[in-house]
Amino acid sequence: MSEVKSTAAARKMFQDLQKKDKSKMSKVSTRVKTGMTRTKMLGSIKKGTSLNKVQRPQEGLSRAAKKAFNRVRADKKGTSFIEKLDEEGLRFFNHVAALPFSQQAVAFLNAYWAEVNSQAEFIYSVSWDTFKYADMQARGINYVHLYKEGVNLEFDIGLYFYERLCRFLGDRKNKKWVDEKYAPSQPQLMTAIVRKKELRDKVDVNFDGAVSMLEYLLYQYREFANPADFVTRAMNTEEHPEIRKARLALEEVNRRIAAYEAEKTRLENESKKPGVRGLKAKNMLAQLGAGPLWEKLQVALITAEAAVRIATKKYGGKSYRAGDAKAGKGGAPAGGPNQGSIWWLNRDLKEKKEKYGRRGRK
Repeated sequence: MSEVKSTAAARKMFQDLQKKDKSKMSKVSTRVKTGMTRTKMLGSIKKGTSLNKVQRPQEGLSRAAKKAFNRVRADKKGTSFIEKLDEEGLRFFNHVAALPFSQQAVAFLNAYWAEVNSQAEFIYSVSWDTFKYADMQARGINYVHLYKEGVNLEFDIGLYFYERLCRFLGDRKNKKWVDEKYAPSQPQLMTAIVRKKELRDKVDVNFDGAVSMLEYLLYQYREFANPADFVTRAMNTEEHPEIRKARLALEEVNRRIAAYEAEKTRLENESKKPGVRGLKAKNMLAQLGAGPLWEKLQVALITAEAAVRIATKKYGGKSYRAGDAKAGKGGAPAGGPNQGSIWWLNRDLKEKKEKYGRRGRK
């Protein structure tokens, strides 16, 4: 009986306390309406917890030290590829991305030659060629001799580039390009919707709504390359005067080829016409291979070959920085190698000689 009275008394006491404090109690919402409220809530929950603080680089640190700090932090977060470039780095990146496709590829090869030299042939023969083809289609150009190398592809044309690249690699006659040797160069298969999102969110580093050759290469080889690292490697390295001379000599060959092919195309079209006009065009076409345009092309090839040979002998594999008094004569590297430039010059020259050289001519 005493236990029942004790329980009833305890219940009555609890009820009295509720009635007494009811006017002082306020309803607490579980919803977090503002950022400040959330901050206070989390602060109260974690009060007393020991946190590891990460100090940002101070103003006195060099740009390289700041970039190294940011890169380590980005690697830990898994965001190293999309690491934001600083103002100076973005300006340099945009400068390289505004160069013709081939020069962008050379800049990438120079920066990552040690890691990517085994993929150089794929980049030259497959990636670069497909990039140019997609650009030609976008601009409605049907003849190579009428094409002037572009600098980037709009997103829709970028999708077409990937579609054509995947189709090319899926063709059995191109099976040598899907060899294990070129595994790092194989594009990942994905739907057009997913690909476009990937282009927008990851490939388009400078957010200009287009895909440059440099952005494609950095994304494709992101296992070891990323925009911030590329800027760090490439920023202090400039094209050596001898290498520039060889490149310009090959550009002159391109102009001579364009003039020759333009005249050849014109005569081929004329030769299909009936009568004297068609016969005259056929005769001129037969003599084109021994005419002035052909001879000027041969002179340009010989000049380019000499320039490439000199650049390869003197500066192949060495570095150059503007202002170096004795660049290419030993000493510490000036920022990055020229192997990519030298390889590209020789590969380009070889292709031109095979098609337009005296021995390569059919």
